[in-house]
Amino acid sequence: MKLVYLCLLALVALSACQTPLSSGSDKTSAQQQAISLAQSQPLLVDGFEVNAGKSALPIYHDAEQYWLLTSETQGLLFVDKHGKVLSRFAGNIETLDWRDDIQIKGKSLGVITTKDNNTQDLLVLGLDWQSNELSLISTLATPAGEVEALCWYQMPQGHLSLFIADAQGTVEQRIVVDGGSSAMVDVAVHTFTGTLHSKSCAVDDAAGILYLVEENIGLWQYPADPEAELVRELVAAVKPFGELEGEVTHVDVLENGDILLSTPEQQGVWHISGADKQTSQFISLTSTTKPEVTNGLAMPSELLLGVFDDEYTAYSAVTVNDKAAIRDLPESPFASVKAFAQTEPMEAYGDAADDPAIWINSLQPEHSLVLGTNKKQGMMVYDLKGNLIQKLNVGRVNNVDLRYGFKLGPQTIDIAAASNRTTSSISLFSVQPETGELAFLSDIQTDLADVYGLCMYQQDDEYHVFVNDTDGRFQQYLLIPEENRVSGKLVREFLVPSQPEGCVADDINQQLYYGEESTGIWQVSARPTKALPRLIATTSSTFVADVEGMGIYQMSGKRYLVASSQGNNSFGIFALDENNRYLGSFKIDMDLATNIDGVSETDGLELTSVSLGADLPDGLLVVQDGRNRLANAPQNFKLVDGAQIKQLLKLWLEK
Repeated sequence: MKLVYLCLLALVALSACQTPLSSGSDKTSAQQQAISLAQSQPLLVDGFEVNAGKSALPIYHDAEQYWLLTSETQGLLFVDKHGKVLSRFAGNIETLDWRDDIQIKGKSLGVITTKDNNTQDLLVLGLDWQSNELSLISTLATPAGEVEALCWYQMPQGHLSLFIADAQGTVEQRIVVDGGSSAMVDVAVHTFTGTLHSKSCAVDDAAGILYLVEENIGLWQYPADPEAELVRELVAAVKPFGELEGEVTHVDVLENGDILLSTPEQQGVWHISGADKQTSQFISLTSTTKPEVTNGLAMPSELLLGVFDDEYTAYSAVTVNDKAAIRDLPESPFASVKAFAQTEPMEAYGDAADDPAIWINSLQPEHSLVLGTNKKQGMMVYDLKGNLIQKLNVGRVNNVDLRYGFKLGPQTIDIAAASNRTTSSISLFSVQPETGELAFLSDIQTDLADVYGLCMYQQDDEYHVFVNDTDGRFQQYLLIPEENRVSGKLVREFLVPSQPEGCVADDINQQLYYGEESTGIWQVSARPTKALPRLIATTSSTFVADVEGMGIYQMSGKRYLVASSQGNNSFGIFALDENNRYLGSFKIDMDLATNIDGVSETDGLELTSVSLGADLPDGLLVVQDGRNRLANAPQNFKLVDGAQIKQLLKLWLEK
């Protein structure tokens, strides 16, 4: 680690500069000043003694600096920089977190989360800047375990969510303010196992990072986005694995993303760069005895700290001559859409749901259906509201596709095909044209070791199935109708450099598009020829690996390929008739009004621009959701109105 060691100028004299780290560390100075806040004696505010809680939080609003102080006997105090109490809220309060300028019922408020130790209630308080009054906004449901830490996260969608860490290591995320309606809610979003003894937590809103303190280990970081993959990383560790000594007691995040980490036994606080966590500086608080909690505020030319000394249960204010770096916050490159419906979840947790297909009812389009694979069970069939209406336990089917008007003996049926990993085969199903009822027909055995992706192609009255293997092999089968079954003839085989999966065929233009998960999207003739493929789109900073499911949307006679960018939970759109030009990417975000979560880690998708009745005149997009939140549930499929895709296309094409 690159280390800079800071010493403090005490109220009257310079303290000795200690160097517990490397002897080659740079030495700087910081200054502690009296601002009506005593350092090692009970704090006098408006002439009375403050029995300190644990948090002295400096805040800034309209070019003025204030304090939020917690007290075991006097509750929460809102104090100006001269020590004058402007408002108070009664209770036994130690910890708190804060966000400013939150819109609630038409007013812009400062919002505080805290716990009253007398009642164990989790409180949401509001600070009205017009009256400088603190008031109770809501009381949240109390978790089963004892609450150890609370911290806010303002989500990209505008929602204000709360992380609650308990003594058993459980971390729960709830949305408390709906960013769309500005209404107070209490919606459980996500629950996961964090760390035992989580003494403190804090969130970097802009970076979407949750920090959790494990007192005997160090500081961990987790993704704050509930749709992100739950991976934790150790940011700073206690000796012998890191430079921290003794217990780690508190974490705070500055506006620029830098981290303040309190280590009382070292008599100081670590200032860790948010941009480069290998760079840190130690601020020695030698004028305090046991600085357990340190909150910070980056002022224009200095860093202001509010320090709680656990030895004397007293607060002090520290000014550090350290100008915080300014970070640029780029705008999100992703547009946003929302699902209007979701299917019933799979029957078991784990990687189960994978790929959908849309069966269009030509007689009654509003009664069209969604076929969805369950890799642990078989084929599921849903209506357009997401209700499960049929399931066939045929094995671990992975991908599915369908075509219409297949002649089988004296009857004409619609036909669906699925890659079946249980039998290493292509499983075929009849779909009744009038009702959409599914029935198993037969299997086409393949020599693939691990059948994976699949899509269908129709050329006049010939029906083909493409199927691939995780080893990169692609095979094309011609379907041959017999009396009551369908067989297949292998008519083509080719090799992809690395693992493929998703594919879609454009029947009219006789083109096959398929994804190479780590590389991008390929195009090749769908006819069984020896034509060579060409790479038409590569992964980028926005369209990232893994490249998964894909489908084609038609608008004004033009074709647009939509593909899943699994690595960042988004979907890229490419204009096939404009030399495959990349138009942009979108995400599917949560909708609190319908209680439908966002979409993440999508495998398969399907979409159509065909009208599915009065409610869906511009078609439908169906995607697999790898992490089903609001609250945690097994995987499922999300349904998005095609009008949202059409609107995005028009917007991007006008640029």
